[in-house]
Amino acid sequence: MMILLVVAAVVVALLTWALGWWGVVVAALFIGAAQWQRRGITWITALAAIVAWSALLLVDAASGPFGAVASTIAGVMQIPAAVLVVVTLLFAGLLAWSAAVIGSELAGVVRSRRVER
Repeated sequence: MMILLVVAAVVVALLTWALGWWGVVVAALFIGAAQWQRRGITWITALAAIVAWSALLLVDAASGPFGAVASTIAGVMQIPAAVLVVVTLLFAGLLAWSAAVIGSELAGVVRSRRVER
């Protein structure tokens, strides 16, 4: 499971970097479909997205004015900056979970249709 989590997090991070937040959806659809028989794949994918976005946020924080931007956005939204970070990570996790559920279910339906024939 740990290897799958790390690989999934890398895939989510790379696709997020290339496609923006849509990268989470694409990666999670693929992961859910590819691992549809694995128990808990949707939760593994959600955790992978949270790990990936945490890493991306850490890279941004180390290389840019992350604190100033986070404080400004949080100030506009009238919430603490830490809450903004948590909500951002939850967004990635929920988005990945949702897409992985869809990918997993679609793969299961396609597989059962092939068996029926």
